[in-house]
Amino acid sequence: MATTIKLGKNTTISNVTGVVDASLTLEVEKVDANTRGATGVSKRSVPGMVSRTLEVTAIGDYSRLYGAQTYVVVAVSGVTEMAMTGVITNIKRGEPINDKISQTLTIKPGYALDAGDQITV
Repeated sequence: MATTIKLGKNTTISNVTGVVDASLTLEVEKVDANTRGATGVSKRSVPGMVSRTLEVTAIGDYSRLYGAQTYVVVAVSGVTEMAMTGVITNIKRGEPINDKISQTLTIKPGYALDAGDQITV
């Protein structure tokens, strides 16, 4: 069963448990399109590949599987902003004294690591 977490006024994250904060970054690399003998005084570039990163903070003592594949949907006002099959590429776990356990997860598009390389955190 899919888990949907509503954040703020109009954003939801699906399939990640315990989310209390999220940041979505979309970047397009700039590809140099200058050619020899081109006229003009400006450098030329064209858009290249898109890079997507979802970073979420989750509260609670949940087990996460680093390197496992997961399907995540980020929706704003009911419209899908991003849906991707991604991999948890970074886990930062915080356990302050007398406070809640938190984890900051970085999820990027990709395929799961081999089972022997996945780590439960």
